[in-house]
Amino acid sequence: MPIYIVDDNRDLGEFLTSLLEEHGYTVHSFTHPAEALTHMKEQHIRPSMLITDYNLPVMNGYKLHQQALLLAPTVKTVVISGRNVSSEIGDLHFLLKPFAPNAIIELVEEIRARS
Repeated sequence: MPIYIVDDNRDLGEFLTSLLEEHGYTVHSFTHPAEALTHMKEQHIRPSMLITDYNLPVMNGYKLHQQALLLAPTVKTVVISGRNVSSEIGDLHFLLKPFAPNAIIELVEEIRARS
């Protein structure tokens, strides 16, 4: 199952997409949370993982995670942000920007290994 990336920073979304694809992952990237949710509903493609920025238009990354769970109940979520929002996202995985490319790869592989 694919990884969904949702970040309103198009450059970061494209970078993460390329990085994960280089490591063999199938990735769908979106700049708006509604696009990702619509894609899940209309294409019936359920992500195994969601990597999302916390500060997004319309809803934050935690609310996106909650909506994604309704469509993909087993989705694992990584929230990325330029400020520490770990107290606002419960037990979701968190990565503080800026991060080294290997940090996201290691986290994705760690989550996959535990699933």
